[in-house]
Amino acid sequence: MTILAGAFWVTALVLIAAGSTKLADPVAFAQVLRELRVPIEQRSAPAAPLGGSLQISRFVGGCELLLGLCAFYVGGTVFALLISLTYFGFAVVVGFARRASLGSCGCFGARSGPPSLLHLGINLSCAAIAALGAVFDLPGLAQGLSDSWMVNALVIIGVLVSSLGVIWMEIEHA
Repeated sequence: MTILAGAFWVTALVLIAAGSTKLADPVAFAQVLRELRVPIEQRSAPAAPLGGSLQISRFVGGCELLLGLCAFYVGGTVFALLISLTYFGFAVVVGFARRASLGSCGCFGARSGPPSLLHLGINLSCAAIAALGAVFDLPGLAQGLSDSWMVNALVIIGVLVSSLGVIWMEIEHA
């Protein structure tokens, strides 16, 4: 169960990183939304350069950050299910972005890679891991660690390195 919990914590940390990036630099994801025509804007109203897309980008970033923090610290079925749905939704966005041949997914700000099959696979894998987390009611970090400091150190290092690896694939090699 520790391996599955660790994988679930990785999905939460990646979500925290993506949400933090969108809050700090919402423009990249807002441009993706704009190119995908989200939200659909009225033609009669003059639109700001990124209009409602910038607000949606900030809102999504805040939700990602909050959801990731809750899942990482508290865990549980509800947060795991919400994370699974979030990653599935991101897989849909990546699919549309690939179809539209966009140059960036916007997930991690200006350094985001293009929407690729690898990116799609990462999102679907994270959705599946979180769905398993919901089925098995995985705990947050504080409740999920063992009594052994050595095991805890290895799990935490593994989670951090894995999270950085996923982020590196998404921003540099996606």
